[in-house]
Amino acid sequence: MERSFTPEILDGDNVPEEQAARVYREITAIHRLLGDTRCLVQALRRDPLPVRSVLDIGCGQGGVLEAVTKTLGVPGIGVDIVAPVPSRSLTSQPIIQANAVRDALPHADVAIATHLAHHLPDQELIQMIRNVGHSCRRFILLDLVRHPLPLNLFRIFIAPFLSPIAASDGQTSVRRAYTPAELTAAVTAALSGSKATFHHSVAPFSIRQVVDISY
Repeated sequence: MERSFTPEILDGDNVPEEQAARVYREITAIHRLLGDTRCLVQALRRDPLPVRSVLDIGCGQGGVLEAVTKTLGVPGIGVDIVAPVPSRSLTSQPIIQANAVRDALPHADVAIATHLAHHLPDQELIQMIRNVGHSCRRFILLDLVRHPLPLNLFRIFIAPFLSPIAASDGQTSVRRAYTPAELTAAVTAALSGSKATFHHSVAPFSIRQVVDISY
């Protein structure tokens, strides 16, 4: 299954605000349904050091950021390349506009990124991982796996219940995702020459892969 670089509809400039808001709500629900949000919360709770703040990179309208910070009872801040309209934000936490590949990021104990990696080509992913290390001591990168199994599971069991944009973009996202070997190679390259370490895991049925980096 070759990697696709077809843009997702939601990344375009011609999606009406109301439709975009609906898609972001659906994405937040999917993360909750598939256990992505729970996975992040559990990982943060296992941190050997206190987690007093969370930075969500590529947070969209902040649905996952809100769920994670509310569950943990800690403040957070979101970063996205396009800041949401305040009235559409799904979180009470602040969201700033920045490019996580090259811009200075807010300081936090731990950074998370959910379904962001597949939006980036290899070199930009490598640069982002290095950039996060300047402001956080830990980075949990959760993303999809490019494999026919999760693609077919999404198409059969989830897509029929979504809006057309969310259904289409979900399938495009899987096709754009890294394989575990590709993601491991990118993270290894990003951390080469540093003292940082990472753990990479793949969930059953390849529904997600998680890279947990300690800088």
